[in-house]
Amino acid sequence: MPFFIDYKEEVKRLIEESYEPADVLSKEFRYTTEGLVHNLRNILPENSVNDHIVYEVLQELGYEPKEEEPLQYYWYFKRK
Repeated sequence: MPFFIDYKEEVKRLIEESYEPADVLSKEFRYTTEGLVHNLRNILPENSVNDHIVYEVLQELGYEPKEEEPLQYYWYFKRK
């Protein structure tokens, strides 16, 4: 039986273990979707994670992108 890794679930696990959604006052980190993909590619295989997976995972975990300037959105995180 072949071994299959669900990278969407792996991304979810990596984020959920250490971080939770934050607002503008409680944020410790802020990232764009592209920045998060870049950081996750340091851990996971490069072609296994993309913008769509990261966006879906963050939405499922209750994160909402915040607009800091016109059409510049960031995800806010704080440590658990």
